[in-house]
Amino acid sequence: MSELPAAEEASVDIIDLPEQVIKLLKLRGISKLTPPQVEALRKGFLKGNSLLVVAPTASGKTLVGELALINAYLNGGKGVYVTPLKALAEEKYWEFKYWERLGLRVGITTGDYDEPGEYLRNYDVIVATYERMDSIFRLKPSWLREVKTLVIDEFHMISDEDRGPIVEFLSIRSLLNNIQLIGLSATVGNPDELGSWLNAEVVISNWRPVRLVEGFYSAKKNAIIFEDGREEPVNKKMSLPHHCYRKAYEDDYQLLIFVQSRPKAEELARKLSTLSEDSPSDVKELIHELSNSEIPKVEVENLSKLLIKGVAYHHAGLSYTSRQLIERAFRERLLRAVVATPTLAAGINVPARRVLIYTRRFEEGFMKPISVSEYKQMAGRAGRPQYDQIGEAVIADVKSEEEGWNYIRSMPEDVKSQLATERATRIHTLALIASNEARNITELTEIYSKSLASRKLGLQTANYMVKYSIKTLERYGMIENVGNSLKATALGAIVSKLYIDPLTAVILLNNLRKVLTAKPLYYLVSIAMTPDFSRVRITNYRQLAEDAEAALELGLIPEPHEGVDYYEWLRAFKIGRVLNAWIEEIPEDRIISEYGIGSGDLRVVVDSAEWLTYAAQKICEVEKLKEHSKNLQILNIRVSNGVKEELVELVKVKGVGRVRARALYEAGIKTIKDLAEASPTKIANLRGFGIKTAEEIINEAKKLLSKTL
Repeated sequence: MSELPAAEEASVDIIDLPEQVIKLLKLRGISKLTPPQVEALRKGFLKGNSLLVVAPTASGKTLVGELALINAYLNGGKGVYVTPLKALAEEKYWEFKYWERLGLRVGITTGDYDEPGEYLRNYDVIVATYERMDSIFRLKPSWLREVKTLVIDEFHMISDEDRGPIVEFLSIRSLLNNIQLIGLSATVGNPDELGSWLNAEVVISNWRPVRLVEGFYSAKKNAIIFEDGREEPVNKKMSLPHHCYRKAYEDDYQLLIFVQSRPKAEELARKLSTLSEDSPSDVKELIHELSNSEIPKVEVENLSKLLIKGVAYHHAGLSYTSRQLIERAFRERLLRAVVATPTLAAGINVPARRVLIYTRRFEEGFMKPISVSEYKQMAGRAGRPQYDQIGEAVIADVKSEEEGWNYIRSMPEDVKSQLATERATRIHTLALIASNEARNITELTEIYSKSLASRKLGLQTANYMVKYSIKTLERYGMIENVGNSLKATALGAIVSKLYIDPLTAVILLNNLRKVLTAKPLYYLVSIAMTPDFSRVRITNYRQLAEDAEAALELGLIPEPHEGVDYYEWLRAFKIGRVLNAWIEEIPEDRIISEYGIGSGDLRVVVDSAEWLTYAAQKICEVEKLKEHSKNLQILNIRVSNGVKEELVELVKVKGVGRVRARALYEAGIKTIKDLAEASPTKIANLRGFGIKTAEEIINEAKKLLSKTL
């Protein structure tokens, strides 16, 4: 390897990897390395050193991770790349497929938490979500010992209340198993401290391919004040978003606006659409594509009115299909402006020349300013490589110039551990015991001593965390402490394998032991009462108090109890009703309209319920609650497919969903046997079929029937 230059751009020829890798980089259009990439090489990540890279968006961090994965493969091992979101995992999977030209194989895994994933041994580079990789460490598939490198994207997520402890334990296991760790982030305020904890080299860089100029709107001056000394007057007759939209139109660039709530995103997008004077020619194809996709009609109608004007909104309440389409359209410059919630800033590659940022969020009854780190994440979207000389980030709602300068000039906040919480410690303590990684208190304490939490709070706190979680898990009946030896019970082992919170199992069992059998609503409200349903966004549930009390009086739902307060119970009741409508085959549009949730929210609710009804069924098996286990097995199929009980058999056939199953049933085809013996011509004439589909589904039915026989 030639002598590395100072931290500035350099030719890819300096990379100490085979010539074929260099050729593929150049074929991809990468002939030069960015300064952070050069510095990463200098710090020896290709020699096996762990590395923490803190550099702006689009500075080339991902390529450092990619090269580390390729290096692991070339040295006879496997590399794993983990991200916080399934959408990000999908994006990276398709990016990394490029490297299959080297002969390696790329795989992806984002679900099936109770499966070891032995099939993944066939892949050299594996892309996973945080949670899935955490479950793999617990289940110990045979190929795990071959992992030489773990790349953790969005490493600052260690501060996240939900996912932070998972990132921390991924890091701890890397340390314990001598796995090279590559952490990537744009917003870490204490990189040296984290580097010391991880025993990693640190790369800190402010280099960006497009210079970022930050500014804020001054109401006093009625102008945008930029850090480079410019002042941009705002027309007194216009709102700030109106002004920025006009400016984007006049100067022919794109605008991204971040607001802190979904209603504001939709409202502002509608307002901007009324100002639009252009209608991109290709946008009609976009609307046609949206209309032909399987998303709710109300979503198609709402978005189509905006897309035709070159505007859209983007938030987690939209269907995955709509979000992907909007992101693609913006990247292809078919949209002038997108108004989004901060979810769009979470790693998705959607840059704009100017980014307008609202920094106040409604929390606990007050409007509170967001963190510097959150602001920097959004500001990082400003500036499109190959298109812009500069990118501009404008803060829309500061109370004073001092506040504006504070956001611009401050470093992101320190990344802090979230492991020292009751929930996190009971989950991970059980996982360590159930996977035999820790067989006694001493071994548990030793593992926790490697944590960032222990480093910050001291060993005494680590000891307390361990002892308290052990007492909790013993009380739950999930571990046994015999002769100073810790062992998971059958219940504890299945809870850890299912990747659920131990408290989830306790709540479910408390509810189910009170009744011999139950109707679907009872089960659905029970799973919605658990902490594993906490990520789902549900609003306007307090007004259901009267209905919930009436349902309780009739024994249709469980009562609130310890660990679940009254309002959490009402929230669970609303989730239960949404799911009950889903399994009764109520159309998606009607569910969205009646319950005031987005298509994306409904998908999250259904996915969570699918996971938790499956988990509940397995727990009931272990605890010998046979009637509940049988009911939950059927309910799981109904939730997965959104069908009434009479369609449970039909939806087992590959290619048959809720719409096709209902069409078959109404045509008198009610069982797999009926379907296997049916005429392709008869089925081809039904709604949702054609002759080719009919033939394929009949063949699938025959295969399933032969297996059953």
